[in-house]
Amino acid sequence: MDQFSNFTYIKQIDLDTIGSKFNMSHRLKCLLAEQIDLSKYGDAIQHISFSPLIGEVFSPESKYNPSTKKLKVEYLMDPEQAIEVNEAQFFQLMLEGLVRAIEEMQLPADFDFEAFKKDVLSLRFEQLQQAA
Repeated sequence: MDQFSNFTYIKQIDLDTIGSKFNMSHRLKCLLAEQIDLSKYGDAIQHISFSPLIGEVFSPESKYNPSTKKLKVEYLMDPEQAIEVNEAQFFQLMLEGLVRAIEEMQLPADFDFEAFKKDVLSLRFEQLQQAA
């Protein structure tokens, strides 16, 4: 089973204005799969599904399912900011949004979130370009 999956929801934004950033969450998923091994942080979480919500799509809902050891993370991104920033800045916004959303969740005690956070935030845009 893949350790990461993703889907980006975009509302009321012309895809031409967001351009190549539209595919960024898929590219981030590829980078996470290459660089992050969830087993390093304990065995409580074996899969993370993340969904950036760009625009007023619906209220984000994040939850952990202990029986499947899956973490579902949805988080809001400002649509105007998503359009205005360059790809590298957009990548950073996605990483920070993902970490912030997980930080706000009730996580299992057996998950080393601090180590996970450190590793995720150390990822760089240049790595993303090589991964995808």
